[in-house]
Amino acid sequence: MGLIMGIVEIDNRGRITIPKEERERLGLTPGKKVLIREKDGSLIIKRFITPEKFITELKGCITIKEHQIDPLKLKEMWGVKL
Repeated sequence: MGLIMGIVEIDNRGRITIPKEERERLGLTPGKKVLIREKDGSLIIKRFITPEKFITELKGCITIKEHQIDPLKLKEMWGVKL
């Protein structure tokens, strides 16, 4: 299981506040998007990365010609829905 970062309360509109220290540590600033998904009864919150930025960051990582993998397919294999 992951690190417990704190306990927060859900407000009447269904919102939570991520503690300031954790937002700063993770680079979550106002206006940034996050990906939220459910896994085994838990909510997982991850920094969102656009498909374009993901592809840019992967370029050069996969170099075996006979096994070329489309970066978007790789992202799908990792369980990130587009």
